[in-house]
Order: sequence, then structure tokens, then C-alpha cells
Amino acid sequence: MKKPKIRELKEAVKGIFSRPYTTKFPYQPHTPPPRYRGKPEYYEEGCVGCGACFQVCSANAIDMIDNTEKGNPIRTLIQHPSKCIFCRECERNCITGEGIKLTQRFDIAYVDEEDVLSSVKHKLITCLYCGTVIGTEKHLRWVLKRIGNLGFAQPVLLSQLMEELQVKTEYEEKGVPPIQRTDMLKVVCPKCRRIAFISDEKKEK
Repeated sequence: MKKPKIRELKEAVKGIFSRPYTTKFPYQPHTPPPRYRGKPEYYEEGCVGCGACFQVCSANAIDMIDNTEKGNPIRTLIQHPSKCIFCRECERNCITGEGIKLTQRFDIAYVDEEDVLSSVKHKLITCLYCGTVIGTEKHLRWVLKRIGNLGFAQPVLLSQLMEELQVKTEYEEKGVPPIQRTDMLKVVCPKCRRIAFISDEKKEK
């Protein structure tokens, strides 16, 4: 049997009379350091529903659910702490920088995961003809503010601007097939806009 070294004995004695290195949590509140990576949280005011966080999440801890039912299309983003590896890619790639952030919340023990889920919902804009998702209403308006007057060159952004400014139009936007070239100024996806342009070119020939 090897005898303990003097250094080991010294550390043992020192440990008996020294204060513990750990905190007294949960009996006393614990404040993590400023750069601590805790539970991610969505912030409705800063999130535009672009889905960038969903696309870059390597742990598949974020779900993006598009409900395209007619009358009320909704996009829901859900963050699952049980799958999160706290890599911070969602926060780093957020286009607004305010949509999702890692908090200092470290105590995320739960019985039902529903109690700790963080989610946000946004209204979707879909193509009037094929129903393809174009983007969220809030995302389109955020883009419009970023590019300024250049938004007048894009029909979908122009429609959003008119709606935001409460500019009344003489017609109600409806998708009645077959799609015509005049429909390119309505809320349609790039694919349907291309079909309208090509079909009009064929008629001229």
C-alpha cells in the first residue's frame, strides 16, 4: 500500500476547513456568468418567423410547422430544450438578432415537456393559385423596411405595403385559374408568376 503524498494530505486538510466551491442552489438563487448558454427563448416582438433558426439547428431541436388551411394559414416555431445542445447557432443566425436568444435559465427539469417549450406563431402569406408558402407577413414587412423604395418593384411586397398603409384597391384579390399575365401583380409565388408570363408569351406568338 502506497503512502499518501504530502501534497495530497495538504489538499485534504485544506478541503476540510475551506468553503465549498459549489453554490447553495437550490436553497439560494444562483446567477450564472454573463456568457452562460442557457435555455433558448423566442421573443415575439423580435421574431419575424423566417425559419432561419430551424434551418441551422444541427440538433433538430426546433420544429417549424406550416398550417396552410384556407382562411387562416399559420407558421408555428417550437424550441425543444430536451434536444438542444446550446450551440447558439439559432441566436447567431437570427436575421433580426432579437427573435431567439439563449437565456441564463439553467434549471429546466420538467415532468411534462409542454411546460418548458418555447414557441411563437406568425401569419403566413401563400400563393393565391397553388397555395405555396411565400413567407410570413411579418417577415415580408421586415424585408420591405430594409430595402425601402426598392420594394415597389416586387408585387408581393407592394401588396403588403398597400395593406399596411390601408390603401384600398378596386378589386379583391382572388385566384381564378387559368393564371393570366395580369395576375403577376397579385400575391403569387415565383413559379406561378413564371407560368403566367410564359403562357402570355405563347398567346402573342
